[in-house]
Amino acid sequence: MLDYFYEANEIELIKGNDPAVAAMLEFAKSVSNGANPKPLMLYGPPGTGKTASARALAKKEGWNLVELNASDYRDKDTIKRTLVSAATSRSLFGGRTLILLDEIDDLSKRFDTGAGSAITELLSKSRNPIIFIANDMWDQSISFLRNKTTPVQFKKLNQLTITSILSNMASKFGLGVDKDIISAISSRSNGDARSAINDMMVLVGAQKDSLEVIGFRDRKKDIFSVLDGIFMSNTLTAPMRAVSNSDLSNDMLMQWINENITNRYGALADLEKAFETLSRASFYFNRAQKAQYYTYWRYMNVLMSSGIALSKSTYPNTFKRYEFPKNIKELSGSKVERGTAAQIAKKLQKRLKSSISRIISEDMPMISAIINDSFSKGAKRSEVYDFFAKTFNMDAKEVDWVKESFRLQ
Repeated sequence: MLDYFYEANEIELIKGNDPAVAAMLEFAKSVSNGANPKPLMLYGPPGTGKTASARALAKKEGWNLVELNASDYRDKDTIKRTLVSAATSRSLFGGRTLILLDEIDDLSKRFDTGAGSAITELLSKSRNPIIFIANDMWDQSISFLRNKTTPVQFKKLNQLTITSILSNMASKFGLGVDKDIISAISSRSNGDARSAINDMMVLVGAQKDSLEVIGFRDRKKDIFSVLDGIFMSNTLTAPMRAVSNSDLSNDMLMQWINENITNRYGALADLEKAFETLSRASFYFNRAQKAQYYTYWRYMNVLMSSGIALSKSTYPNTFKRYEFPKNIKELSGSKVERGTAAQIAKKLQKRLKSSISRIISEDMPMISAIINDSFSKGAKRSEVYDFFAKTFNMDAKEVDWVKESFRLQ
């Protein structure tokens, strides 16, 4: 039903990203006039209509559609075998084919080293329009495409737009979803229409008190906005406001800052000052923990917000993407570890009412700290194991795995 809903829309009815849609229509006009414009690079957060718009454009123009995602074209041979013919040929009556390559920023995770050269060769030979789709067009794995494509940005959808999309879908398919539920889903969606639709489908026929099933996708302030508020500011108040609006734990936020100082500051003196400032913030954080005297956090907050912001002497680098803290990311780097983390996270999810990814990135490190702190203070292992067994249905091996795998360094 979801695919039908998206694909049945005309491109003019795609909501919330009018400038992006206009750029796509101009691209189609150029193709129709016989030109061979640069491929488009549609980029932006998930659920904002990138794929839906590309499909709708093909439908409007009467183009055939060859759509592939990262799982469909993992190596050079597959790309050539699958795409070259579609890109270089026309139908019997001169019709065009739209080559749609989704998840292109997944290159570094799924593709072999020959994929980039194969795609470059494809661009040079293609007689048909090509559209790439990425969440992050600045990902290093697709840097070779930046000068070969025209960027088209899709932005997060606002709550009113999400509400309109859900209301239209509910009406179109007679879903019978209460308008208050639609409003609540929209407010929790964080600009992601696809996730909002999935949530609505879960709650078809449900009562208002069933909203706890989906939890909140929205956060007071997402981590990238918080980091921008710190690194891109030159005042005292803006960085402190960004930190105060974050719902990350203090130690997790410091790990994010620590990981990304080198991605924003380049001057050696700036780096030295920023890291020294962050170490002082960490000192007050640890002192507050040991003394159970949390007034120290006032100093910590000032240092890791305004202190970091005012450490720079030049305008920060804006081209590098923010990186997830390595010491957390690497904990579940292997397939086995990721599977274990996800398995345990599903157990925790029943009580924590949060997403699997957020439980792994934020809650598991906190739980690990709690377990380690309990053991260091003399708690009996049997009591700790019994608590996690009763509360989360975790066995002793799982408790130990979380304790060691997510131990903060």
